Amino acid sequence: MIGISKYCMKNTDNKKGFSLIELVISVSIISLLATIFLANYHNINQRTDLAMTAQTLVSDIRFAQSNALGLIKYGEEIPGGGWGIFISANPEDRQYIIFADTDSNREVSFNEDELSFGARTVVLPEKISIDEIYLDSGTVVSDVNIVFLPPDPVTYIITQFGDTSAINIRLKESINNTTKTVRVNFLGLVEVID
Repeated sequence: MIGISKYCMKNTDNKKGFSLIELVISVSIISLLATIFLANYHNINQRTDLAMTAQTLVSDIRFAQSNALGLIKYGEEIPGGGWGIFISANPEDRQYIIFADTDSNREVSFNEDELSFGARTVVLPEKISIDEIYLDSGTVVSDVNIVFLPPDPVTYIITQFGDTSAINIRLKESINNTTKTVRVNFLGLVEVID
């Protein structure tokens, strides 16, 4: 067996594995990629929350509209003034109210927002607010009542300046300062325009 070739014997000098420098560089690259991914994930997550909030607002406005069309009762009675939604641009509010216009004054009043009778209060997600409510002319308003009166339904858009034909509600998320605008017109068309 002395004639065994040196190629048949195991070579014990060949070490396999990573050196310390290779390991440190690999961990550094993985950490850098993870940091970039997480930063982008949070930005995308905030934009998704903003888009979902805008769609929820559109859905809730349509909910008030369908309540008016469906003659949905508020408590025991069908509200004489239909159903509506009150939206304020006050940054401290961070909510809007779906209400029944029982006194037909085309705005939310005392006892028209009782949850037990069918009204709803919707709180905006954290870091998303109603940035501005404005008319097509660019005039900024502090709040708006959008009321749907059956049977058509007729759409009333009431601000502190009186009736208007359309309103724009701009939502903003505070991390990237991106915005989405919901538009409502006198025909009852509700859409996200940007």
